[in-house]
Amino acid sequence: MYVFHDYETDDCSHLIDSIQAGPKVGEIPRPIPAPLTIPDPGETTLDFEQNQPPQEPDINAIQRDGQEISYAKLAGPNGDFAVPTMEELGLKPATTSHRGGETVALKALDEIIANEKYTATFEKPKTAPTAFLPQATTLLSPHMHFGSLSCRLFYWRAQDVVTNYAGKASQPPTSLTGQLLFRDMYFGAQASLGYKFGQAYGNSHCRFIPWHLPSQIDPQTGLINGSYQTDTPLAETWFHRWKYGITGFPWIDGLMRQLRHEGWLHHLGRHAVACFLTRGGCYIDWERGAEVFEEWLIDHEAACNIGNWQWLACAAFFSQFFRCYSPIAFPKKWDPEGKFVRHYVPELKDFPAKYIYEPWKAPVVDQKRAGCLVRGDGSTVAEEGGVKVYPRPMFDFDERRTVCIKAMKSAYGVGLYGDHPKVLDGTWRELFPDDGEGPTEGKNAIEAAMSGSKTRIMKDVDTRDGDMGVDEDEGEAAERGGEGRGGDNDNNGVEDEAGDTGIKARPGKRNREILVNTGKGKEKGQVTVDGLMKGKKVKVKR
Repeated sequence: MYVFHDYETDDCSHLIDSIQAGPKVGEIPRPIPAPLTIPDPGETTLDFEQNQPPQEPDINAIQRDGQEISYAKLAGPNGDFAVPTMEELGLKPATTSHRGGETVALKALDEIIANEKYTATFEKPKTAPTAFLPQATTLLSPHMHFGSLSCRLFYWRAQDVVTNYAGKASQPPTSLTGQLLFRDMYFGAQASLGYKFGQAYGNSHCRFIPWHLPSQIDPQTGLINGSYQTDTPLAETWFHRWKYGITGFPWIDGLMRQLRHEGWLHHLGRHAVACFLTRGGCYIDWERGAEVFEEWLIDHEAACNIGNWQWLACAAFFSQFFRCYSPIAFPKKWDPEGKFVRHYVPELKDFPAKYIYEPWKAPVVDQKRAGCLVRGDGSTVAEEGGVKVYPRPMFDFDERRTVCIKAMKSAYGVGLYGDHPKVLDGTWRELFPDDGEGPTEGKNAIEAAMSGSKTRIMKDVDTRDGDMGVDEDEGEAAERGGEGRGGDNDNNGVEDEAGDTGIKARPGKRNREILVNTGKGKEKGQVTVDGLMKGKKVKVKR
């Protein structure tokens, strides 16, 4: 499951209002039982000529190391209409331990439902992002994505347990059924906004923020074209260090390596790396992060992925940009011994617990004793004289957090959305200071946006002697980030004006099958459950 809940310390009781729209669309239908047998298809010989579909563009080319032959014959390579194998698809061997198929999905669901207490009292924010082997959540989202599990079947199996549970059951939005309800919210947003939902440019509900590495726009369609503008080489370096898990922050690196190897992350892990890439560190366009998740997640759903990146970037749905996940303090609360990091960043497995999230602070003698030196930027060899090497942090987190918050305050103060005329014609730059974070120089950006020309180079941050500060969301600055479209309310949620619900929207995530019928939202408010239920590939520099 891919949850909406942004901070595990939040009091989300006010979000119960988000579910009030549910009764307006009626009861969720129960699933139709699957057939016990399938009729004999009869003669399946196909002797007519097949017109094979073109293979370009092949968005999965990066994942292939062989020829794709699944379309060699209309009935498949063996003429039996069988599901194509990895080999027939030309795909590289799987690195993930997760397996698909309806048999696997139903067995997993049965095991979850058999544990009535777990099913009835499940609360997503209380599950640990550092848990692995096994993970802390159901891990059923990939099955719903691929159709090996019906979300309606999941919903009713869970709801029946809750209905008959003698104790105090959890309630939406944090419960299992609440997660499924929120999952539909982004499908509704996508249905309402269409392709524009997947980008900031032209998106009436997404704040315009001048991020680094902004997307290039096709001037004919007004849509992103899969490439992006490299406004500063440093941001490009940060992006690829983030993507491949060599940032020098073990918590972030462990998560990104887990994602790349297994195709899955706990929702709070997804939140941590998304915040780090956007408003909580790198100040890089959320669209770059969404593309990476699209490439690597096995439970990827476009609507949910896009919506949650907008959420974590505080570009839509959420506006408390001054609350950032610390790559140090946050994982310490869940996993003080660093078991997660030791597993996914094995070069640090022998570091003392006091240094596991800040290995650059370990004395050299301790680094040598642990068999790993902390030096370089991740572009050098992984070992020196038989000793492993782990990179130094790529920036001072405290310093970058301050820079990002200042930039977000500026963007919120300007108050543009993606459909504003100044965004569409590129004259938004005249509203931002030239020395602001991101490509803010000059008066007009339309030519740069269309051509991908380069702008200024940021000053690098020297972390050799600096103390990496710990930032946690609790007790941080109480300042607000300005009004969200639709109006931000007193409890720092995002008030909605779509329809007459008056509910506050929070993200769910992923998966394709829709639970309920939806309507198109009115006005210009944020997405609600019933109102708006709608790349580029570059090698890492080494």
